Amino acid sequence: MFDAWWEEVPGSQETRERLLRELGRSEAELSGIEAGMLATLVAHETPWQDRLHAQAGSAGLLADLEGLDLEQLDEAGLVEVAAAAQRVASRAQQIQLRAAATLTSREPMNPQVLAEHTTGPAGVAGDCLALRLRCSKRQGHDLVRRGHQLSTYLTRTEEALAAGVIDQARAVVIADGVEHVPWQVAIAVEGEVIERAPGRTPAQLRADVAAALIAVDPDEAHARAQRRRHERRVTRPRAHPDGVASLRVEGPVGDVLALDLALDGAARAAKASGDTRTLDQLRFDALTGLGHHALATGTLQTGALDTPTAPTPPTEQSGQNEQSGRSGSNAGWPVATRNGHRPSVHVTMSLEQLLPEPLEGATGHQGGSSASHRPEHTTGRPPEDATGRTLEGATDPGAPIPIGQVPVIEGYGPIDPATARALAAGGIWRRLVTDPLTGSPVDIGTTRYTPPAAMADRIRARDRTCVRPGCTHPASEAQLDHTTAYNDGGHTSDANLGALCTRDHLIKTHGDFTLTQPEPGIFEWTTPTGHRYRRERDGTTTDLTPGGPRTPGPTPAQPGDDEDPPF
Repeated sequence: MFDAWWEEVPGSQETRERLLRELGRSEAELSGIEAGMLATLVAHETPWQDRLHAQAGSAGLLADLEGLDLEQLDEAGLVEVAAAAQRVASRAQQIQLRAAATLTSREPMNPQVLAEHTTGPAGVAGDCLALRLRCSKRQGHDLVRRGHQLSTYLTRTEEALAAGVIDQARAVVIADGVEHVPWQVAIAVEGEVIERAPGRTPAQLRADVAAALIAVDPDEAHARAQRRRHERRVTRPRAHPDGVASLRVEGPVGDVLALDLALDGAARAAKASGDTRTLDQLRFDALTGLGHHALATGTLQTGALDTPTAPTPPTEQSGQNEQSGRSGSNAGWPVATRNGHRPSVHVTMSLEQLLPEPLEGATGHQGGSSASHRPEHTTGRPPEDATGRTLEGATDPGAPIPIGQVPVIEGYGPIDPATARALAAGGIWRRLVTDPLTGSPVDIGTTRYTPPAAMADRIRARDRTCVRPGCTHPASEAQLDHTTAYNDGGHTSDANLGALCTRDHLIKTHGDFTLTQPEPGIFEWTTPTGHRYRRERDGTTTDLTPGGPRTPGPTPAQPGDDEDPPF
């Protein structure tokens, strides 16, 4: 396909045949050099838009794109350039997936002892890729899993991706859609959807895959739905700009729809009573109100205390709900402590941001209101900040601050100082004050007793997250690891402790990863592939292996007897 792109271009084959007639030669009589010259002549006489449209992603197509002056192209030409660039990207993504699949087949990527200690991925290829690509562990393992799928049984999907017929988004839809089914079923589903895939949006293709799964094996489709009930979850917060975050609820359709209908009904009832908030705002406030009330009272009000079962018709004896298969109890869930403390959200800010100098004559309100009119934040709910009011000591909101002193919310990320000060005053928010020069914690909140595990609190406050480069797992939920094992003479000290999530603790202990801490709070990792990375105190990753590990490169391919020699 890459060598005969002209077969897809209207008129180009006729041009080729005409040039052969003028030469008085047949295609079989051409030497390698003459064939290359002929292809060049055909390309010269073929409109460049047609050439771009016909070529699959390749180095040649990339070279063509790089040689274009985009400012000289018309609108239609720019659209074709964007489409051609997408095909190049698809080819690169196919190569990346194939590399991931090949990597995971190597023996060092599959330490036997790790498989004996985890129910998660038994190999470390995804972990190695996550470090190198600066992505999450889940993304790294997904890359490995999809690469294996495409290189073994979803071969038509891989071919379509390599040729640029589909993009990565569509390849992901197909691979993820058949992740949990036998390979025989996966091949059958692929056969049902791959031909139409280029003309379908990712959402349409996702529906096509779901329909094909049911059509291919309806009985197993029902069994899968029952198994997937056990994988229900609510994701951790995902950060968005301007102090906004999101959660995703994923579970049985009946439960998700029940939540949606309940929120919608409550919002519409409030709206009918004269509430001025929008329906979206009311739905959000109704849902988040559960969390604020639970943190304030220590009890999460819910009727779903028992382990869910398969949906069954309700009976007087069982009390089961047909929608969810859960107990009808109205008792609440107690909110557990975390590391011996009441659940709280850490707001990390420098001393300068916590106690800024007030502007001369400032009142704390744009309209001149006195400080006595500021709302008191005595509940667990963060204060409303849309009015322009700030806490005592607010500075000019437009004044620049050093980037290293921007406040941070654990599990979210950077937040503006005014919001951070407001949150730090709330009941569920725990203030972590840092020295503006060193970034080290100097105060761990004045509204709580000094915890008995002061060192653990200090380490978690210092590290903020798991100390594997790129890992965002909160340190407050992580294990404290002795960098040098205690049994090997490692001390229990700030200089030898670090927060590690369960997965990264496992790969350090059983996955042939090595970890050192040259300075307190700075961690250096070496992977089984020889790559080295340093995680700085602020979470930045530094690659300590410029150009990659020093390993022998591949042996250049030698031309066969039937190949033209390279010139």
